[in-house]
Amino acid sequence: MGRTKTISDEALLEAARAVFVRDGASGSTAEIASLAGVSEATLFKRFATKAALFVAALAPPQVDAAAIVAEAEAAADPHQAMIILGMRVLDHFRAALPLALPLISNPLIGPEGLRQHFGRSAADLLTEAIAAYFADQARRGRMGAGDPRAAAVTLIACVHSIAQFEVMGMHPAVPAAGVRSLLDILWTGMKPEAGA
Repeated sequence: MGRTKTISDEALLEAARAVFVRDGASGSTAEIASLAGVSEATLFKRFATKAALFVAALAPPQVDAAAIVAEAEAAADPHQAMIILGMRVLDHFRAALPLALPLISNPLIGPEGLRQHFGRSAADLLTEAIAAYFADQARRGRMGAGDPRAAAVTLIACVHSIAQFEVMGMHPAVPAAGVRSLLDILWTGMKPEAGA
């Protein structure tokens, strides 16, 4: 009978995440083990290789595109729905990018390895769900009848860029009012024409 685990896998992954986000793939497994209060041998009993630990620790959170769209659909005002979409997508990227960027920049993983390991990207899932939402809103006369996919890609690219620049330290966190101003500009191009 095996010994009882004294530390959860999640606690090990939390320690690894802290080190790998800070140091990338060069993060030390000795430091991770020390931070978690275990030996390196214990670490490698749970995760066979440093690469396996790296991928498990930096697995970006899965996006729930359907829940984001459902929250927007619940808003009575389509302009407010646009703000909800943008803010929720930004929340996702703010959580995911600090984890995904070290994975993408690791030459052993890279963007293709990320897709192979985790499947479709959040951007793909969000584009599909938000484009369908925009098309429905246009059919109902609540938004302009432009290209729903282009509108979805524009919204996602804008908020993704905010999160990416924040992670890269190119500017401080954009306050909610600033994000809303950006989304207001997008709304200007998507609001229904008068009398529509």
